[in-house]
Parts: sequence; structure tokens; C-alpha cells
Amino acid sequence: MNTLTVFSLRRRFTIEVLNSKSYNHDIIAELYDLFETTTDDIQLIKELINYKGQLNILECFCGTGRILIPLALEGHKICGLDLSPNMLNRAINKVNHLDYEVRDRITLRQEDVLESNWGYRYDLIIMGGNAFYELPSAESQERCIKKAFEALPIGGLLFIDNNDYKGNWGKSDFVNERTIFEGECSDGTLGRYTLKNHSFDDENNILHYSHKLYISKNSEESVFEYKSRKHPVTADEIKGWLHKYNFKIINLFGNRNGEKYNDESNRAIFLAEKIK
Repeated sequence: MNTLTVFSLRRRFTIEVLNSKSYNHDIIAELYDLFETTTDDIQLIKELINYKGQLNILECFCGTGRILIPLALEGHKICGLDLSPNMLNRAINKVNHLDYEVRDRITLRQEDVLESNWGYRYDLIIMGGNAFYELPSAESQERCIKKAFEALPIGGLLFIDNNDYKGNWGKSDFVNERTIFEGECSDGTLGRYTLKNHSFDDENNILHYSHKLYISKNSEESVFEYKSRKHPVTADEIKGWLHKYNFKIINLFGNRNGEKYNDESNRAIFLAEKIK
């Protein structure tokens, strides 16, 4: 009788990150693409700008092109910024399968949104998909709005879409690790991406947390741990920053169906115009 013994080699890596660098792994990017497929925010953006004609758009934190590509297909010229090369590579692969006239309207740049030169005179800047929740502090979130002010002409539009923080993260589950994405990648690799909260700084509203990426293939498992922090942003904070940098709020929605924001809304979605 023969006995087959399978040895599983487990490797562990720990990385500390402060922003969307945590998406810089090809498995995370592929899992993200598999599960982040919502289109309701894209439809809302289309409805808000459908009377504007062809626009010159900048999308910050563009990821794998979920928002960017449908807008380019509508005829808009669009530039996408993202820090993660793996996320951008997936966007590039999608763009390369589009017709030439659509590809010609798309520019993708691997850059740190907080540090790069965005360019100037866009008609619309998009910070969608909970982008502010990839940032470690209120200061970095405010910096994005300041940079939008610098990149837009008077009359230019800014679209911001985030969960609206209700002040309850200090009561988070600091014990259990929960799965965000889990699935099989195109090459047969099994991936699981998790989140575990560690502590909450009530004074500064900063959550300290970690993501783990579990990768399993051919009886070998690797674990990558990404330690980071984030500032859960409120609608009132964004209102204050928009006012500070001379934006007028045109619309404030509480969900992606376009319903008006109220104190019970789970999201705060802004369309604002630079007025001076």
C-alpha cells in the first residue's frame, strides 16, 4: 500500500502601507475585478453629465477601469490615475481590447494621487468608489479636494462618492477576521482577501487595521499581511472642505439611486462646481 504525503509550504510576508498600495498584488487586483462589478454609480454619473456633451475627465484612484472605461465608451476623454501597477495593468489589458477610437480617448498613469501633478482644465474630476477610505487621514482627504480645485477651471465639476461615517467604528469587531474577496483566479490560484480591525483612535478618528491575502496553489500557501490605517470620512467634513476651496454643492445624494441625502443615509455623494 502506497502512501502519498503532501507537504504544504506556508510563507508569510508583512508589509506596512498607508494607502492604495495595499492593492499592489496581481491576485488582489484579479479578485477585485471579479467581485467589484457594480454599475449603479456609473449610471448616476452618466445621468448627471448627459447634457454636457463630450467632457475631459480625470478619475483619481481609477483601479482596473470599472468607471473609466464605460465613460470613455460614451465618448468622453478620460485620464485615470492609480498607484497600483497591478490594478492599472488590468485596466490596460481591458483598454487594449477596445476599438482604436475609444482607446485614443483614454490615458492611464501610475502615480500617487496625493503627490502627482494632475494636470489642468478638466471638465470633471471623479473620486468614486469609496476612494477616500483608501487614505490614512483627514489631511490627505482634504488634500485631494485642494488638488481638484487646482486642476479645475471655474465651472469645473467634482464628483465624490463615499460611505458616510456615522461615528460607530469605535465599537467595531476587533476580534474576528472577515473575508472581503475569495475566489479562483484565471490560472487556478485560490485567493482570499480579508480584513481585521485592530484599534480605533477616537480622538483623531483613525482606524488601525490589516488586510491579509491568502494564496494557495499546488499545495503551497503564502500569506501577505498589509498593515494600514484609514480615516472614515463624514459628509460634514467634505462639505467643509468643499466650502474652503470655493466649491458650490450642486447635488448631495444619499445613495446611488439619486435620492436626496439625509442624516440616515449610508452614503454621501457630492456633485460640486468650482465657483472662483
